[in-house]
This record gives sequence, C-alpha cells and structure tokens, in this order.
Amino acid sequence: MEMIQTTKQFVEQIHENDHSGHDSAHIERVVRLVERLMEDEPVDKTVLILAAYLHDVEDHKLGRPKGLVKQHLNAIDITDEQANLVLTLIDEVSFSKGREPTTRESEILQDADRLDAIGAIGIARTFQFAGSRGTPLDLSEESAIQHFHDKLLKLASMMHTAKAKQLAMSRHAFMERFLMQFHEEWDGGDN
Repeated sequence: MEMIQTTKQFVEQIHENDHSGHDSAHIERVVRLVERLMEDEPVDKTVLILAAYLHDVEDHKLGRPKGLVKQHLNAIDITDEQANLVLTLIDEVSFSKGREPTTRESEILQDADRLDAIGAIGIARTFQFAGSRGTPLDLSEESAIQHFHDKLLKLASMMHTAKAKQLAMSRHAFMERFLMQFHEEWDGGDN
C-alpha cells in the first residue's frame, strides 16, 4: 500500500539519526511484532501498521515537536476516523503515561512496543538509551540497571494478547538471568 510505504519513508527520515534505541530498527521490529500479534484478530490492520510506524515520532523522551504525526496523517489517504484511531493508539502506547488500552488495536500496539523493550533486545536498548543520555551503569536510583526494576521487569505481566504473554515469558526470564549474572560480576562473586 502506498500510504504504508510513504509512512515508512517518513519515519525513516525522522529516526535516521537516532542513537537512543528508538531508531528505524526498533520501529521495524515493532511493526513485525504487530503483524504477528494481529493475525486472526478483528482489527483495522492498516491503522495498526500506521500506528506502529508512527508511535515514536513524537515520543517526549526524544524531544521532537508536537504535530508531526497529525501533519503526516493529513498528507496520506486515510479517513478522519482512521487518523483519529492512529492518534489514540499512539497516545495509549506509552508506559510512562500509564494509559489503559481502549481498543484491541491499542492492546496489540502496546504489547508489540513493550515486547521490544524486554529480552535480549530490551537489554541492548536499555544500555543504548542510557549511553545516549549519559546515564550511569551502576546500581544507583538513576542508573541503567535500576530501569530494569522500575519498568522492564514489570512489562511481562502487563501483556494483553495471548501471543504476547507467551513471548514475554521467555524474554522476561532472559532478563532475570542477565541481572543475576550482572550482580554477581558487579560484586566480584562470579565463578
């Protein structure tokens, strides 16, 4: 579809210089996860894919101006109803906003984005983001390791779809093993 391709190109330009873990690779993984999670679901697949591509364009952590998503949606061939649903999905995806999904589409997008925040990829992205912001590695309250306890270890229990719950279990277990090894090495108690 032309609108998906146009959106993909728009997002690639927006994220091309991102070094915080919110780059085009993250976006593509979220899109692939959305595609997996929406199989056999009675959802607006076009809206979901558009929202997956656009979900981080205006993320507050990244400091981009408001209005970019709406401007893009006005430039592609979708209905006002679809555009409004895309905006709602994006508004409900963020962990920090603490919003509960209001549609199945929102549940799927939230699950996909959160799955990419856990497991091996989630570990790598955590340290990439921390490095981009000068966040310390140590065990302080503002450290990269503390982020696991503040957010990442909570995500598996917050999944909505059966497929996401299944994927989250192994990713969560991997993070727990990583943290155990990390703490052993940090303390010098590893064998």
